[in-house]
Amino acid sequence: MVTNSTEEEMLGSKKLEKISIIIAQKQSLDHTRVEDMFSKLATDDEVERVNVIKDIQNDIKEMAYAELDSVKLFLSTILRLSQRSPYPDITSGMTDLLHQLEGLGLQIPRIRIKKGPSFYIPQHLVPKLDDTESDVYQLFKEAFLNDARISHMVQIMGFHPKYLKHWVQTHHYILRGPGQLPKHIRAYIGILASCRHHCLYSVNLLEREFLCFGGPSDWLQGIQHAPRKIQNLATVNNILCHQPWNLQASHMQELLTGPDSWSKQELSQALTIICHFHALTQFILGCGLTHEIDSSAGHTYGSSPLDTPSDDESSGSEKNGYPILFDDIYTRLLEEEREPINSELNYQHFADLLEQQANTELYQSRRSSALSHYIVNPDYTYSVCKEMTHGHDFDWDEMGFPIFRHYNTELADILDAKFKIIQRLTYKTMGQKENIDTTKLRESVWYFTQQLLGVYYTDFDYGLIKCKLPDNFKDYIRVTVSTPGKLQEETFRFTGFTDSEKVHFSLIMMESRFQATFCFALKALN
Repeated sequence: MVTNSTEEEMLGSKKLEKISIIIAQKQSLDHTRVEDMFSKLATDDEVERVNVIKDIQNDIKEMAYAELDSVKLFLSTILRLSQRSPYPDITSGMTDLLHQLEGLGLQIPRIRIKKGPSFYIPQHLVPKLDDTESDVYQLFKEAFLNDARISHMVQIMGFHPKYLKHWVQTHHYILRGPGQLPKHIRAYIGILASCRHHCLYSVNLLEREFLCFGGPSDWLQGIQHAPRKIQNLATVNNILCHQPWNLQASHMQELLTGPDSWSKQELSQALTIICHFHALTQFILGCGLTHEIDSSAGHTYGSSPLDTPSDDESSGSEKNGYPILFDDIYTRLLEEEREPINSELNYQHFADLLEQQANTELYQSRRSSALSHYIVNPDYTYSVCKEMTHGHDFDWDEMGFPIFRHYNTELADILDAKFKIIQRLTYKTMGQKENIDTTKLRESVWYFTQQLLGVYYTDFDYGLIKCKLPDNFKDYIRVTVSTPGKLQEETFRFTGFTDSEKVHFSLIMMESRFQATFCFALKALN
């Protein structure tokens, strides 16, 4: 028998749910209005761009004169564009508009943390968005023309223009290129993948993308509002993120059968998205990216910004010089002649690294309560792999690439080119040393990353990692790959390398992770 109090609770619950859906729908409409107004700034035609700036200024001021509060919806975007654009006319035009609105009595938002795109990398060292002489300027323009935004992750990747070109192409194709999955579904799968590492930065950007593509706003209330077909991805999402070696063909079979089943073509696309965002959020957290200015965490309506310690010329990894003697540690890794690999000794080195990992205290990733509504089984986390998979059993070149070309030839070629560029990318420098062959160092980062994800290669010398990489460097890789949400600035500050080189290592770890987990996924799918 249903009591009156129970009926009241049920009615109250339904009422709250209805209110939540109405609020979500309003937020979706608000987002559309903002996108419609500012997306027109994404043009390389100076005359057209100047006219769009004038139109925005006039439209916003007309709204302000009619009803001052109606302008608040647009303020965070105006603030972002006043700070972050490759075109000086946009930054100056939006800055002028903010001053005019402030003169009308409107409270103007401020940047919450004046730290630049990264908590860890001093702003004066990061590639400038409007430096027309830099190698990366054209790529920044292309990114802005795609999205009317240059994200913090794109700016940090701008340390390495040759790689950034391939990453932008891949990221754009995965979210907006050809494929069976609608674009809002892709963004939503990206949200679910980003939540496994509790990466609010990525989720905020993808929620905007989701609404921009016409996604149902109530889905953003939680995964339970999404179709059952999407909810069914939760187990595979969890395993690929934290324990990819445990993924089995049976997990795929469950998704490929039943009333809410996926086709193999759809599932291959979903797996690409999942692996891409697991790797990307590892990079975002590993480089300490700050929130985008127009996200709720990126600005404040307080009287002044919430400053962190000043970003002066002495801050960053350079402030203490390079206390580690490369001739004593790093140069040995690069120049010392190694004996031919002894398989028994090599596996012992590998086992010793596993034991070090098992004995390393890995704290739970910092969890964001703001993301709990997207997360299924939050207690499923990283653990050390006990039984390794031989890398040659599912090598990308021999297995992953041919399999994926069967599903998507164009994207397979794009991914292959991206893997190759990061594996070959070198400036022949290390800290203050030049003309150095860094192959062994870069390979050590790549293979150590995959070892943490359950992959063992018999033809790689794990003694290089065990005996030659300093402990603080190994700790940085371990934490970034296994629990990136735990990473602190002091871990990023392992000495001896420039910030640009640390970003390079982070990119190697990101692509190594993507390749390893994607091969696990393709093997299970096939």
